[in-house]
Amino acid sequence: MKRIFRSIINIKKNGQPTIPYEELSRNYKIFVNSHIYTEDPSYTKLYHWIEAHQRKYKELPSIELLYSKAEEDGDESVIQTLKEIVPQLQYTRADFRAIVEEKFEEQNKDDFQNVLTKTWQAASSGLKVGKRKGKKEIKGIASAIDYFAAETRKFRLYNAGIKTESQIRSKEDSDEVVAAYDKRKKDPINNLGLFSFLDKMDDIFRGTKLGELEIIAAYVGQGKTTLAANLAYNGVYQGLNGLFISVEMNFDEMRDMFFVLHTSNADWVQHKDFKKLTGKISYEKVRYGELEGDEENFFKHASDDFGKNKTLGKLFLRQPTQALTPSQLEMELYDRQAELAEEGENLDFVVIDYVGLMIPDKNERYGDFNTDLNNIIKHLKNLAIVFNEGRGLRVITPFQVNREGWKDAMKHDGVYKLTALSNANEAERSADKVISLYMNEEMRKSGMMKVCCLKHRKGAVFMPFEAKIDFITKKTSDFINRETKVGDGMDIQSIEEGIIGLDSTVPII
Repeated sequence: MKRIFRSIINIKKNGQPTIPYEELSRNYKIFVNSHIYTEDPSYTKLYHWIEAHQRKYKELPSIELLYSKAEEDGDESVIQTLKEIVPQLQYTRADFRAIVEEKFEEQNKDDFQNVLTKTWQAASSGLKVGKRKGKKEIKGIASAIDYFAAETRKFRLYNAGIKTESQIRSKEDSDEVVAAYDKRKKDPINNLGLFSFLDKMDDIFRGTKLGELEIIAAYVGQGKTTLAANLAYNGVYQGLNGLFISVEMNFDEMRDMFFVLHTSNADWVQHKDFKKLTGKISYEKVRYGELEGDEENFFKHASDDFGKNKTLGKLFLRQPTQALTPSQLEMELYDRQAELAEEGENLDFVVIDYVGLMIPDKNERYGDFNTDLNNIIKHLKNLAIVFNEGRGLRVITPFQVNREGWKDAMKHDGVYKLTALSNANEAERSADKVISLYMNEEMRKSGMMKVCCLKHRKGAVFMPFEAKIDFITKKTSDFINRETKVGDGMDIQSIEEGIIGLDSTVPII
């Protein structure tokens, strides 16, 4: 720590700065963003003085000023610390970044060892946690797991490996920009993202991409879970690997839904025996064991295909046995990522059904539902960005709009306003995309839902349109499909040929 502070304090020798001020400022920025901390109280106090001076005067203080401050306060420990700092060797540029990273790694290892020790203590003899006046004891394996999940989140976030600052007019950044472009061009499927196969949405969004948070806003019973399940299935159909976390419906109900959705895959239209049954298998009949004859044969054949078809991505389904917290979600995601990494693959998306049923970690609870929900949404967006060492993750979650927003939508032909999300303003701020779903009783009987775009951070919004929701098969789709649409007997390669360039004005009935 002595050498680190030597490299952020303005010290002169023979009247000349030992570190050019530009380098000194760069060192300070690196230090502030490094997440390392000062263990010794004298270093902590010294840092607060430096930070306060820099914030007020927009420059770093001199060693003389710091000595004067310590003498005025009569703080001998800080005076001694300054005397120990002065003779140290200063660092700049890559040397300083390296020493900061070394210190960060050292502190990380120490902190992680401490968490492991306390986790074992919680599991065996018990551990008191919380603030001084509100300390309580946790004990047992389940409590120890929750404690470990919460305490280790910072290690996952801080070690994301994401570049967050640079003087971008440099060869390093020029090379990185070109390399990133070449990667996107080489892998257009990944660049275009996870498709809904609803043409008007896909033409504008070009799929949900890594690092994005997409929110499906609707009132109770408006098709949020059904569309979320369709998005997850479509992702798997594109060859992406995903995790679907069902907080609302049980495991068996959701698993059956995905297997029934597979019977609606348009590829079955080419099958010699089952082409007439494509999109005809009833979810309810599957749930009650009422399929007969060819329907039952088709369902069993499609289920076998869904289990072993190597062209599809993997889909993990999880029903939490207790309330889901951000820490528990992260543990689940990293467990699935580790499992996929053993096969040389990655986790590409997660669907949480739904965010309103999550609860904050114990050490982050404010006791106010709206505040807690806002913080959880922030966590989801941050997770989308930093997951898997900065590769990112597609995060999709339904969101229940407020009653006033629902009433207003009924008055305006099913078109919501962003104020319908007012109980969680962070949903509007953090989300990259917000879509809304609406059905009245007449639309429900006709199998129709209105889809609107309330927000698109990176581009234009689409005009409200009506899509089909088949309550028998749980399949969502366009009423009118284009001939070139993926899934209608076409290869996934057709996406690469330019979905935006397709002529959507000439529908094929």
